[in-house]
Amino acid sequence: MRHAWPLIKRFWPWVRPHQRYVWMVTALLVLSTPLSLVSPLIVRRVVDDAVLRSSPDEVLFWGVVLVGMTAVAIVFGLAIGYGTTLLHTKVLRDLRVQLYQHMQRLSLGYYHDKETGWLMSRQTDDVDSLDGVMADAFARALIDVIRGVGFAAMILYIEWRMAAGGLFLAAIIFGFQYLISGRMRRLSKAAREHWTAVSSTLHQGLSGHALVLGTASEGREALRFVKTLHTSVRANVKRDVFSLITNHVFGLVGGVAPTIIVLGGVYLIVTSDFTVGGLFAFFMYLTQLFGAVGRVVGMNPRLQRSLASLERIYEVLDTEPEIVSTGSTRIAPLSGGIRFDQVCFEYLPGRPVLHGIDLEVAPGKMVALVGPSGAGKSTLAGLVGRYYDPTAGRVLVDGIDLHELDLRWYRQHVGLVPQEIFLFDRSVAHNIAYGSPGATPDQIRVAAEAANARAFIEGMPEGFETVIGERGVKLSGGQRQRLAIARELLRDPPILILDEATSSLDSGTEALIQEALGTLLAERTSIVIAHRLSTVIRADQIVVLDDGRTAETGTHAELMGNGGLYAQLYRSQFRDLAEPSRRD
Repeated sequence: MRHAWPLIKRFWPWVRPHQRYVWMVTALLVLSTPLSLVSPLIVRRVVDDAVLRSSPDEVLFWGVVLVGMTAVAIVFGLAIGYGTTLLHTKVLRDLRVQLYQHMQRLSLGYYHDKETGWLMSRQTDDVDSLDGVMADAFARALIDVIRGVGFAAMILYIEWRMAAGGLFLAAIIFGFQYLISGRMRRLSKAAREHWTAVSSTLHQGLSGHALVLGTASEGREALRFVKTLHTSVRANVKRDVFSLITNHVFGLVGGVAPTIIVLGGVYLIVTSDFTVGGLFAFFMYLTQLFGAVGRVVGMNPRLQRSLASLERIYEVLDTEPEIVSTGSTRIAPLSGGIRFDQVCFEYLPGRPVLHGIDLEVAPGKMVALVGPSGAGKSTLAGLVGRYYDPTAGRVLVDGIDLHELDLRWYRQHVGLVPQEIFLFDRSVAHNIAYGSPGATPDQIRVAAEAANARAFIEGMPEGFETVIGERGVKLSGGQRQRLAIARELLRDPPILILDEATSSLDSGTEALIQEALGTLLAERTSIVIAHRLSTVIRADQIVVLDDGRTAETGTHAELMGNGGLYAQLYRSQFRDLAEPSRRD
């Protein structure tokens, strides 16, 4: 419990706003306690005084009293269950919200390291298993301890010799449960980790369903899932068998011991003045004592499972975003001039991706980044959006270091059209207006028109209200890109990043998108990563990167005249893309 307390204490802030339900449950448990303590005494009186003296009226009277007390206990139980349900629902809701908000703030690098299923399991399975650390669980345990003390006092009052055996067994059970708690938590945490692997495998298999079908890999994926599931099942079995064995040990002790003690009571009836009613009352108190002990003991496996889940949740909450808003400066208006000042960057220590980049982009101008795969083009563009921070050097916008700008405000002024377009499984209108929550239907239609998307949208079954499926699976690649362009046209950011936004398109679709891009790029600062010659040649400046360094800069004509790396790339890649008819 020493190691558990910091975890439990940290959980309290989520409970505190709803502690009225804790007090409600606690009060009801306290009020219902006398019913448990009084009932056996009534039974003893009925047996010793009414039954043995053959007094039917007295038996009937006390029977009605016991039924009434049982009805009151049921009402208390329902009220306690209602309060517990409200407490659990509200606390877990708040925790889920905070965990989700924290996940949203984490940097891109974190999501590159963690699989989606790994994160989802924290939000679903782990949060669901926190019933063992809820305040009402401790309130119930505390009341059970108090009741247990009361039951112990009563059995001592009724017959101390029989009581001594019962209390000795209760102490043994508590001690044994304390000894096994550490192993129970380790087994619970291992089971959770293996179940996370199952969730991750399932998520990947479903997300990559098209690839699985296209490569006839259904069998291999099923086998991979079975192996992962088998490992998880083994971990669950180890945890559950350990819990089963301990529960049966407790059950055996709790089942056999009262029988032995009651037989001792029968012997006392025969050999002393101990009464039958006293034996009934003693047995009821003993049963309730062992019930209270069992509930307190049974809390331990739940507590250990919950503590294991808390540790996993705290792993996420304790992860600080790599990119944080360290400044509060806002520029009005933002013109969009960008400067890279001796910028270096590395994803892994000792493995640099960019080396001392010096580059200036004038406001409203377009710079195209070209170079071999792995040259650092996307990394350089990502630094503009401050998805990463330079390892060394500075990135400045309008002469101000990005660290000095309000991060959320700045990102609202930077647009992005990536190579892999992400769209939500929501309506077309929602996806276009994402990032512009106040946009009107007319503004959405104007943006779609400018992106050459309105015609195909209005041809869909429900037009702008058509739901397009997860990641926009109901649309073609060109249609998804035009929606992304419409989204940025509606946002109207002064700085725009295009990451190979026109790659892998047929010439007809490319013509539509190039026209839309012409509208999008007009009068705004843009960083373009492109393989299409039609995009590159109209750039105000072309920057050629090679192995993380600036190899050449200039216009298309200047670089072709130099006969350097750009000219080689043009001859090997761009010419074929720009002049497909020569291959016919």
